[in-house]
Amino acid sequence: MLKNKIKTIFLIALLIISLFLPIVNAENETDTNQAVPINETQNEVTIKDGDEYIFEDNATIDYPVDGNLFIFANNVTITSQIGGDAFIIADTINVEEDGYILSNLFACSNTINIKGSVYNVYSIGDTLTIDGFVYRDIRNICNNLNINGMIGRNVFTDCSSLNFKEQSNTEETSSITSIGSIQGNLNYFSKEELSIPDGHVSGNINFSQLLGVQQNISDYIYSLGAIIVSAIILWLIGLWISPRLIHNDIKKLSPKKALQIIGLGILVPIVLTLLSIIILIIPITSQLFVLLLCVLAVLFFISTSVTIININDIICDKLKITQNMQKLGFLILSTLVFWLLTLIPYLGLVISFIAIIWGIGSISYSLLIKENNNTQVKTDKKEQKKIDKS
Repeated sequence: MLKNKIKTIFLIALLIISLFLPIVNAENETDTNQAVPINETQNEVTIKDGDEYIFEDNATIDYPVDGNLFIFANNVTITSQIGGDAFIIADTINVEEDGYILSNLFACSNTINIKGSVYNVYSIGDTLTIDGFVYRDIRNICNNLNINGMIGRNVFTDCSSLNFKEQSNTEETSSITSIGSIQGNLNYFSKEELSIPDGHVSGNINFSQLLGVQQNISDYIYSLGAIIVSAIILWLIGLWISPRLIHNDIKKLSPKKALQIIGLGILVPIVLTLLSIIILIIPITSQLFVLLLCVLAVLFFISTSVTIININDIICDKLKITQNMQKLGFLILSTLVFWLLTLIPYLGLVISFIAIIWGIGSISYSLLIKENNNTQVKTDKKEQKKIDKS
């Protein structure tokens, strides 16, 4: 049972850096598949009590959701109230005029159109168009940002073009405001300084020129897709084949064990590299050189996913989540958060380095310390028998 609202997306933000993103979850959740019908003004309205998970080609949310919303679809349309956060990966996302997201919208989509109201927007995609209200901030990466509505606070964007709706007496648009406006500051990154019309930004306009060549939006999407897929596949392998190899026992994650994992994460790559050099020098064992390098490459390849899975295990344990479908949803979310953290200049490199060390150390600990754990269990049983006899 969830008693308190979550103030951070995942403990990864607490272990590395806080994103300061408020997250709202359903309280007193009893059954995530239970829909509660009620009557309002003699019209039957179905309210989804708890988090909603949707995997469809075309998803339409025309009923209230009293919790968080997780969607993987082609086209998404929201025409009702979402009580928590919305996590959406789709080609097109439409939040209509009757759509309300009372907390944050986390979106990875080619086209995002917001005609209703959203608390905060965190997105990556080709085009983001705001025709309604964003009560607080927008943080996004896109090619085209169109502001036809109102942003209550600040905008942080990495974009190629930025357009505002101008005052017009003849044109009819879907925007519910006369002009596009930002009530706070505008902070944007671009190859060159963009033309911002007067009167649309109440605060300061801060421009930062991108160093080097701006990464194409498709590269961002490919990178995100690759890390999500690898984390899911590794999670399924750990779930069905060898759980102990991927999933650490969270309840036994003591400071001593954490230091051992970090130590192994640093030591194992060094040892394997030295062994590779020695094997290459010795003629008899030179054929094992490629095999050892493959092992080292696999460790580096899956290390980040293992770290994300470990963090997701901590979160699910803290939130008392036991259903695999819910764990999968939180795994995708934690992967998205980790990926966003790695995009932060300089800090992203540190985060990636720590994730690789922890992942390699976690796998090495599971393989090398297994016998010690079994011995400790046997010792504890013997001591318990002695206590019972006495």
